[in-house]
Amino acid sequence: MGVHFQENWEKTRYESDHILHLNGQEIPYHSVCEDNFFYNDEGKAVATIYSYSYFRSDVEDPSTRPVLFAYNGGPGSASLWLHLGIIGPRRVKLENEMELPTVPPFALEDNPNCLLDICDVVVVDMVGTGLGRLFDESAKEDFYGSDADIRQLAMFVDGWLTRYDRHNSPVLLAGESYGTGRSALLAAELLGGGPDNQDTLGISVSGILLLGSYFFEPTHFPNTALSLPSLAATHWYHKPEGKASLRDFVQESYDFVSNEYVSAFYQGDALSPEKKAAIVEKLAYFTGLDSDYLNQNWQSINTRDYMKLLLKDEHKVVGFYDSRYKWNDLPNIPDANVIADDAAMGQYTPAYQAGFALLRKEMNIAVERRSKGLAHGVNRSWDRKVKRGPGQALALAMRRNPSLQVFFASGLYDLCTTAGNARYLATHNRLDQNRVMIGEYPSGHMAYLGEESAKLLGDDLRTFVMKSTGMK
Repeated sequence: MGVHFQENWEKTRYESDHILHLNGQEIPYHSVCEDNFFYNDEGKAVATIYSYSYFRSDVEDPSTRPVLFAYNGGPGSASLWLHLGIIGPRRVKLENEMELPTVPPFALEDNPNCLLDICDVVVVDMVGTGLGRLFDESAKEDFYGSDADIRQLAMFVDGWLTRYDRHNSPVLLAGESYGTGRSALLAAELLGGGPDNQDTLGISVSGILLLGSYFFEPTHFPNTALSLPSLAATHWYHKPEGKASLRDFVQESYDFVSNEYVSAFYQGDALSPEKKAAIVEKLAYFTGLDSDYLNQNWQSINTRDYMKLLLKDEHKVVGFYDSRYKWNDLPNIPDANVIADDAAMGQYTPAYQAGFALLRKEMNIAVERRSKGLAHGVNRSWDRKVKRGPGQALALAMRRNPSLQVFFASGLYDLCTTAGNARYLATHNRLDQNRVMIGEYPSGHMAYLGEESAKLLGDDLRTFVMKSTGMK
């Protein structure tokens, strides 16, 4: 069954006006929160992408003002993380990211890193996530798959630009985690159409933020080489004694991977005992693991093992999504949920879910649906086959559009989508390095978690957007 996008938004539109206090300015803005329905050939609504649009309202002619489209990943994740962390005008208020409240009351505050002064913002809940919905299960294959997902998102972007008369506005994309591969595919789809001869939309993208890069395709490179800098950062955070600064220690690990580890890995079992001992000693220095484990696993350090081994003397396990967090290891109780039973996500999820409920009230969103922050059913149903990988799509998009800029941003304490993996993707996909920016921050998978990291990332993102759109 084919589906198509239909501009039928008036019946589900919720609007409100607000003021953002940003860098000593008062930025007035108008918000529009709405369903974006997809209909089948019989005219029945089968699904909706839900969008939250923020327009600076004191701009006389917004027709050429940049527009930033933002979404999360999963697949199956709502946009509330980016929305209430770094992109939207309001964010979850956290006094100390390492002492997170897990019970109410929670609160929102103005986001000091918001870009609404220089571009309008559209935050997107994909079908089946957040307030987005799949109404007809028989249409699942038209939405729950890597290629299908991109077709519908491209149709949404084109429809939104048409609706608001913004086809002459520079377009920016911001995706997190699985959303990074989504962004790469989307940039190619918007400009050139998909692999099945879809309409060529001819929409160029000026800049792409890839936050926590995951291109869901093999890298053909030793996993330990890509993860070691994040393991080193984790070791530094929990056991900093006698070590250089975080940046220097992590850079040491990058140098070791480039200059010694990759060569040793290639030699494998042919490596002499003396050279192997030297490699194991260096790995112990960076990771904090003992030589018995490393002698057996130096070619493939398992991240899940590492999470439990680093602080085994304390009987603690560190977080996968942010390894600064730790909690008690419960060896006889199996984890029941990959999110709720992670030392990081299990701590900050309540604040973000409650924060979105507060945002709904502020934005006058009266649609009677619960927010699906992380929809595991969507993830399980996902068709992950792609006819063209994200790395290939990004290379094609950058070749077609010589003005496209790309920003790979990572949290150093992210053991899920590591900073080393982002560097590899940035440099092994035939991308023009003159148009690639790489940033690494002292946080985890959500690199905006924590005031220091959010400020660093926010400043770099502002610089990137201004450069991508030709602002002075």
